[in-house]
Amino acid sequence: MNRIISILRRAMWAAGVGTMACSLALAQQSMPPQSVKGAVVKGKAPVSSEVLKVKLPKPTEKKLSNGLQVIVLENHKLPTFNMQMVILAGGISDPVGKPGLAQGTATMLREGTKTRTSKQIAEQIDSLGATLTANASLSSITSTVSASGLTDNLDGAMELFADVILNPSFPADEFTKLKTRMMAQLRQARSQPGFLANEMFSKAMYGEHPAGRIAPTPEVIQSFTPEMLTQFHTTYYRPNNAIFAIVGDVKPDEIVAKLEKAFAAWKPADVPKTVIPKAGEPGAAKIRLVDRPGSVQTNLLVGDLTIERTDPDYCPLEVMNRVIGGGPSGRLFMNLREDKGYTYGAYSNVSAFKYRGAFQANTEVRTNVTDGAMKELMYEIKRLRDEKVPAAEFENGKRAIIGGFALELESPQRVLQNIITQKLYNLPADYWDTYPQKIAAVTVDDVQRVAKKYLDLDHQQVVAVGDAKQIEEPLKKYGAIEVYDTEGKLKPVGQ
Repeated sequence: MNRIISILRRAMWAAGVGTMACSLALAQQSMPPQSVKGAVVKGKAPVSSEVLKVKLPKPTEKKLSNGLQVIVLENHKLPTFNMQMVILAGGISDPVGKPGLAQGTATMLREGTKTRTSKQIAEQIDSLGATLTANASLSSITSTVSASGLTDNLDGAMELFADVILNPSFPADEFTKLKTRMMAQLRQARSQPGFLANEMFSKAMYGEHPAGRIAPTPEVIQSFTPEMLTQFHTTYYRPNNAIFAIVGDVKPDEIVAKLEKAFAAWKPADVPKTVIPKAGEPGAAKIRLVDRPGSVQTNLLVGDLTIERTDPDYCPLEVMNRVIGGGPSGRLFMNLREDKGYTYGAYSNVSAFKYRGAFQANTEVRTNVTDGAMKELMYEIKRLRDEKVPAAEFENGKRAIIGGFALELESPQRVLQNIITQKLYNLPADYWDTYPQKIAAVTVDDVQRVAKKYLDLDHQQVVAVGDAKQIEEPLKKYGAIEVYDTEGKLKPVGQ
C-alpha cells in the first residue's frame, strides 16, 4: 500500500504540480494586493538568535576531466532533481551591434539537434514528465539550461539535457519561426506601458552600456542568421566556461559518472574573455516622459545607480530598500496605496551585478493623481536621506529580511541558486552562512549613509509613461523634461 501511495504521489507531481503552481501564481498576479491598512506591526517576526547561526548544507564539488565544474547538493526528502548548466557568457558577451545573440542561441537550443527535431524533443520531455528550458537576457553574465523531474527519469533527462547543449543544429525553418515570434513579441511589448517604462529607465541609467538594453531592435532581429548562433555556441559553450549544478535525490559519485558519460564529447577550448565595461554616471537629474496618448494611467519610475555585487554596502542597501519599498509594509506602499489611495501598489528594488546595479522606486497611478504620486515618491526618498529610521520600523525591516532568508532555506533549489551566486561573484565560502549576521549588524546610521550616497538627488533619474498632454505640466515642477514617443525617439520641443 505504501508503495502504491508513493507511485501515485510521483505521478501527481509529474502531471500536476507544475501546472497547479503556475495557475496559482497567475491567480495571485491578477488579484490586487491585500490591504494592510489598520494592521499593527508588532515587530514579532519569528527571528531568534539561532536563526542568525546558519549552517547551510555543503555541496560536493568536483571537476570533470574536460574542465567542467560540478556542484552536487544532496536532498533526499523527495524523489526529484533540479539541474542547471550555467554557461559563463550571456548578453554581456554579445558581439558589438548584435544584442540578443546570446538570448537567441539559448532559445534555439531545444528547437532541434543533430538527431532530434523540435517536436521530438518536446515529446520526449513530456513523456519523462520533466522540464527543459534555456534562457539568457540581453544584459546577463550567463546563459542557463535547466531541467527538472523525477529521479527515476534522471538518465533520460540527462541524455536530452546533454544533447541540446552539445548538439544544437539551429535549423533554418525553426529559426525563421523564432524571428517571427520575436518580432511579434516586440510589437506586443511596445504596446505595454511597463515595457516602455523599463526600457527608458534602463537607457537613463546605463546609456550605451550593455545593461541599457532590454530588447533587440527589429533590424537586429532580422540580421540574425543560424550561422551567427552556431558561432556563439561554438565560442562560449565550452566545459571550461561552465558550471553544472544539481540538487535533489542524487549521489555525487553517481552524478559525476553520468556526466563523464553524457558529456564525454564536450571538449575545452580557449574562450574569449568578456570585458564588462564600467557603468558611467547617468548625468544630471532629469525626467524622461514617454508620451502614450490616451493613457488612463501613469507609470512612474525613480532611481539611481548603486553598487556592484561585491561591494560591502550590499547589505545596508538591502535594509534601506526594505524600509522604503521592499514589500507591502514599506513606506511607499503604506503612503501611496494605504494612505492616499493612488495605486494598487508602490514598491522599490535594488540590484547589483558585476557592473553597478540600480535602486528603483516604482508605481502605476491614475493619470489625474500623477502630481500627487510624484510628490509622495520624492517625499519618501528625501525622508530616508534626511531622517534616521525609527528603531521599531528599522528592526522590523531587518527581521523581515532575515525571516525571509530562513524560509528560503526550505527550498533546495534556492539554496543551490545561492551557491551558484557565490561562485559567480567569488564571494567568501561562508557568505551565506553569515548572511543573517551581516543583515543584523546593519545600523540605522548605515541606512542613512547609503541613502544619502546612492539616492543622489542631483543625479536622480525619473521616467514617466503616460499621456503627455495631461501630465507634462504637473511634472515640470520636479525637473527638466524630455519627451519621447513610444519608439523611444526624442520629440522636438512643443510637440
